[in-house]
Amino acid sequence: MRTDFKQHYVSHGFSTILMVIILMGVGLVILISFNLLIASWQKAILMECQYYQRFNQASSSLTWAISQNWQAPKTHWHCMTEPTYQLKACIKQSLLKIDEYVLVRGESKDEDIYLYTLAHFDNNRLIVEKGHWLDYCPEKKAIYCE
Repeated sequence: MRTDFKQHYVSHGFSTILMVIILMGVGLVILISFNLLIASWQKAILMECQYYQRFNQASSSLTWAISQNWQAPKTHWHCMTEPTYQLKACIKQSLLKIDEYVLVRGESKDEDIYLYTLAHFDNNRLIVEKGHWLDYCPEKKAIYCE
């Protein structure tokens, strides 16, 4: 009788240990999956924050450019920089046939985001009309924007 009693508790103890090991394995898989999910969210948030920083810097460059005194625009880009805030803006005569527009480009620090506006040139100043802000170059060929 003693052998049955001992054998019953030994087999019951083994199944309990096995169940604990299985639960720990499932928990570990869940934690690893959750960690990978959090890491991907962090990367996406970081990329989005960097994009908005570059976009805002390009927008600031464009706004800064409008308040500067410029030389008469030519057919090639003429750029000015502001070192404190690392702003860079460029102007050139637009090739659009509808008006005597000047193409103004604001750049991000990394020069990977460009924002444009169309302006008129008057007495070394840029005059921007509402609604001419662009996030793409309005010239017909992309090579004219480089």
